[in-house]
Amino acid sequence: MDKVSGKLTVFFEEPFWVGVFERVVDGKLSVCKITFGAEPKDYEVLILF
Repeated sequence: MDKVSGKLTVFFEEPFWVGVFERVVDGKLSVCKITFGAEPKDYEVLILF
């Protein structure tokens, strides 16, 4: 059976808000960086999932 997990971390890195999405599938890590620019709205963050 495949095991999948994901985590999104959002932080401020002058001058932009940045999101880092981490996904682990069968022990293999994939990472994606998203630059939001201005402070992201809730729906902008939730759409990533």
